[in-house]
Amino acid sequence: MRLGTCIALELAVATSAVVGVWLGTGQLAARASDYLATREAVAASLPASRAVPELLPTGDLSVRIRTVVENIFGAPDAELLAPIGVASVTRMKTNHGGTSLSLRLDFANGSRAAFKPEQTHFQSDPRREIAAYRVDRLLGIGHVPPAKEISVSIEEVLAGGDPGFRAYYAGRLDEEALPRGTKLHGTASWWVPELKLAAIGKHRIDLKEGRDIWTSQMQIGAPMSPELRPLFAQISAMTLFDLLIDNSDRWSGSNTAMSPDGKLLFFMDNTMSFSKALFGHEINVLAMRRIQMYPKKLVEKLRALTVEDIERVLEMPPESKLAPLLKPVEIKALLARRDNMLRWIDGLIARYGEQAVLAFP
Repeated sequence: MRLGTCIALELAVATSAVVGVWLGTGQLAARASDYLATREAVAASLPASRAVPELLPTGDLSVRIRTVVENIFGAPDAELLAPIGVASVTRMKTNHGGTSLSLRLDFANGSRAAFKPEQTHFQSDPRREIAAYRVDRLLGIGHVPPAKEISVSIEEVLAGGDPGFRAYYAGRLDEEALPRGTKLHGTASWWVPELKLAAIGKHRIDLKEGRDIWTSQMQIGAPMSPELRPLFAQISAMTLFDLLIDNSDRWSGSNTAMSPDGKLLFFMDNTMSFSKALFGHEINVLAMRRIQMYPKKLVEKLRALTVEDIERVLEMPPESKLAPLLKPVEIKALLARRDNMLRWIDGLIARYGEQAVLAFP
């Protein structure tokens, strides 16, 4: 459902996030016990001693180096991705729901990832998860869990499964996976430690009652609950991002996730994205057009987006088995969807003014 090599280190393109969208991929597992404890990012400290004359008191000057965190997950992408796939698999579970093959892998070094191997299900292409992550960082959003390309041993994966279900797991891999020799190859996404279905109070944002709340309050001139404004800014950003990449699975049920405290939205489960449709799936167009207020900085980044920008962040090393992440026709369609959404937004600006429409930072 969710994640390198040195690829992630090349993604220093997004050092800012959508302000007001609380800086910082399939179906959701229902139990928080399946997740690791939340990690906290700690800025590095560098003590430096200075030589001084003997008669003067000596001392240390601690210089705190600011760590750039380009996401809402509390640590730099490179730090989150580094341990994934470099140690042996110690445990495996299949992720619940959906029609694709998605595994949760635990590694001997303590890391955990959602792993989507190359598979027969055309709708679940592991390349798209990496592409979505990189486009997210290019736009300065930071809500997609970081993802990387890895290979894992089939033997280790099967050995890590529940002994009572190993025949079942072996059957699924045999029928659905596309192995390369003794390895499964695909995309590993950093495992979000804790999450729940996204909701406003008791109302899920992907169902009618919850949708009515956020759509009605993001209309020009409508009153907006101040305490909900940060969440609405994130929902607005998500509608633009989903239409841009054309993620047809976000609003299909149980694919909107948030932090347990309800403050952060996670833009997860993106393998059903990057179609060749120039306008995008109707469900994404409707979600974007139901509202009239959008994040200013994200819209500015969308305006500046170029083919060269996209090709640069999607570049993979020569040894990659997943390259290219997107084909030229898919990049062309992405930019066409961008142009169409900007026409809609510009129409609103012409009618109501920029300040009213680009109401989130």
